[in-house]
Amino acid sequence: MAASGVIELIGSHPLEAAFRIAYQGSLHIDAFGWEAKAKSFYAHAVARSPHTLWLHVQRINLLATVADPDLHGALFDLFLVLDGRGSALCKRLLSMAKPLLQTSVYRLLADQLAGAGSMLRLSPRGSVLSSGQLGYEQLIRLEESTTDDPTDPVKVASEQLAFGQTDLAQESLEKAVSAEPHRLDLHQALLEIYHHSRDKQRINQFLQRLAGKPNPARKAWQELIHELDEDSDTIG
Repeated sequence: MAASGVIELIGSHPLEAAFRIAYQGSLHIDAFGWEAKAKSFYAHAVARSPHTLWLHVQRINLLATVADPDLHGALFDLFLVLDGRGSALCKRLLSMAKPLLQTSVYRLLADQLAGAGSMLRLSPRGSVLSSGQLGYEQLIRLEESTTDDPTDPVKVASEQLAFGQTDLAQESLEKAVSAEPHRLDLHQALLEIYHHSRDKQRINQFLQRLAGKPNPARKAWQELIHELDEDSDTIG
C-alpha cells in the first residue's frame, strides 16, 4: 500500500501530469480523474512548444473527450500554427469536434481551412497562441503557477518527460537537488519520478549522496523507502 505522506506530497505536483503523459505514449490520453492537470499541462506545453504537433493533437483529443469549452481555442491554436498546411489532419480533427462546437464556431474554423477566413481578428476562449486579450490572460494564469525562468530544473524535467526522456529528466533533477538541496519543489519532482520508477537501489544511492545536506522532504523520502520495503516483502 502506498504511504499516505508520499501521496500527499507528490500527488498534486505539477510534474505529475507530464510524467503520466510520457508513459502513455498515445495521441489519446486517458486523463480520467486528473483532467484539469492534463489540461493545464497541455496549455503550457503548447504555448512553449507551438510547433510540436503531437502536443496539439493530444490536447484537442483530451478536450474533446471531456467536452471542454476550450476545445475551440485548441483547434484555433493548431490551425494558427499550421497556417494552411496539414489540411487532412485539421479536417479530421474539426470533423471529430463538430458535435461539440457551436455552429458559428464550426463555420469560422471551416472557413479558415477553406482559406475564406482570417484568424488574425480571432481570440477564442482557450487559445494560448492568439495575440488577443483572452489568449494573453490564459498565458498569464499559466505563468503565475510556475517560475518565470525557462531553465528552472522542474520546467526542464517536465519538458523532458513530455518527450519521453524519463531517464534524462531523472538525471536533471538529481543534479538539481544535489546543487540546491534546500528546494522542496525539486525534492517533490524527483520523488514523483522515483515513485513511478520504483528503483530502490538508485534511490538509496542518491540518498547517500544527499547525506549531510539539507533535506526538507526527509519524511517523504523515508516513507517512499518504507513503501518499497513493503513491496519487496510482499513479493518475497
